[in-house]
Amino acid sequence: MCGIFGITGHPDASRLAFLGLFALQHRGQESAGISVVQDQDIRTVKAKGLVSEVFTEKEFLELGGHAAIGHVRYSTAGGATQANIQPLFARVGGIPLGLVHNGNIVNATEIREKLEKSGAIFQGTADTETVLHLLARSQEGAFTDRIQSAVKDLLGAMTGLLLTPTHLYAYVDPSAYRPLVLGRLSAGALHEQSWIFASETCALDLVGGEFVRDLKPGELVCVDLKTQTILTKQLHLLREQSHSLEESRCAFEHIYFARPDSTLWGQNTSIVRHKIGVELARTQPADADLVIAIPDSGSPMAMGYAAQSGVPFGVGLIRNHYVGRTFIEPTQSVRNFRVRLKLNPIREIVGGKRLVVVDDSIVRGTTSRKIIELLREAGAKEIHMRIGSPPVRFPCFYGIDTPKRKDLMAQKMSLDEMRDALQADSLAFLPIPSLIEVMGIFGFQKETIQKTQNDQNRKKGFCISCFDGDYQDAVAQKLGNPEQEVFS
Repeated sequence: MCGIFGITGHPDASRLAFLGLFALQHRGQESAGISVVQDQDIRTVKAKGLVSEVFTEKEFLELGGHAAIGHVRYSTAGGATQANIQPLFARVGGIPLGLVHNGNIVNATEIREKLEKSGAIFQGTADTETVLHLLARSQEGAFTDRIQSAVKDLLGAMTGLLLTPTHLYAYVDPSAYRPLVLGRLSAGALHEQSWIFASETCALDLVGGEFVRDLKPGELVCVDLKTQTILTKQLHLLREQSHSLEESRCAFEHIYFARPDSTLWGQNTSIVRHKIGVELARTQPADADLVIAIPDSGSPMAMGYAAQSGVPFGVGLIRNHYVGRTFIEPTQSVRNFRVRLKLNPIREIVGGKRLVVVDDSIVRGTTSRKIIELLREAGAKEIHMRIGSPPVRFPCFYGIDTPKRKDLMAQKMSLDEMRDALQADSLAFLPIPSLIEVMGIFGFQKETIQKTQNDQNRKKGFCISCFDGDYQDAVAQKLGNPEQEVFS
């Protein structure tokens, strides 16, 4: 769930890229980097840390540039090594380029092994680096054809930006797992307008850009940096191991990842979450005095739950927004304070109340259990957990660093066992058919949902493989098999 941002035709491209990444910081806090076109070359500044930690005035004075791409990283494949920080840099056919990627290439390990056997030398362990090697080995002349050649046999989520001294390329895989939007900015542009690419529309809002459209599944967009003209092309992937090439947008983007002020695939995320809460109350009611949220993504869901159920909504938990990602946990006694650092209940509001506590998901269950303990200590009379997604029973291979299957709470426990382990009075999740219905109304056209007599939950248009284990391609299906070593 990394965040990527690109801009062309602007004298302050590096500073605008910084602002864009700042808006996308929620998508990755591990590292940040920006590449710019500078004197017919690509200059890159990147390091571990938050955007505000990596970039200072000194870096901006050195960067300059009229076109830039940027990246905030949340590691999945490859881990958190220095060599994996993006943008990645290479020279292909003598042409310098920078590359940023959001998603996860499912068959990267297999392709990497083949490349290494043929003499390729890798600097890091990230799946993104395989794209650079495939670009270098392509026999095509034009870069649009090189990109087509490089990604044609790749499986998984591939949303990326590629910057050369003359062009910026943006592409989305045919399943469109991860979002990428196109925007434009007139103020200060070197030409009539600057073109912007971003993972979410909130980044456009911060830099004053205007939303144009979402990139289409399988679309490759090429911007000429000299003329600012745009060309588009359709990528054709030869996925022999894929059982389908259906659009498969990640449902978790709306459930958890995206900022609530972002519009993804035609719908505002906050509105989608509110609708999830309404459906959750309709299907999973509870006798209670107050509905509260586990902030932040659970807040619109809790408001929707309250609106549908008639139970009042209240702010029962306060989140500390200044808890850094580098909090040191030297001893077990200090680790026990981790949840307390982030959340604090308001005793005067939750004390003596029967609570409906709404959250977006449960993965391992450790955080939910700690929150319930805090609410009990604050005097809550009853706690009814309501989750705005189906149980997470399967790992994701398309860009989310979910635990191994054996570590997922819903995989190893029944609903009653989960309730008891969490020490909740009741526990209920949003059913899969309800999620499909919500996504059919908000964010996806109803005709993209396919229901058959044999499989009422069969879906098109979005990915819910972490809930139902129905992966888009054969490699992920193999990895998702509990008998595979990855889950031992």
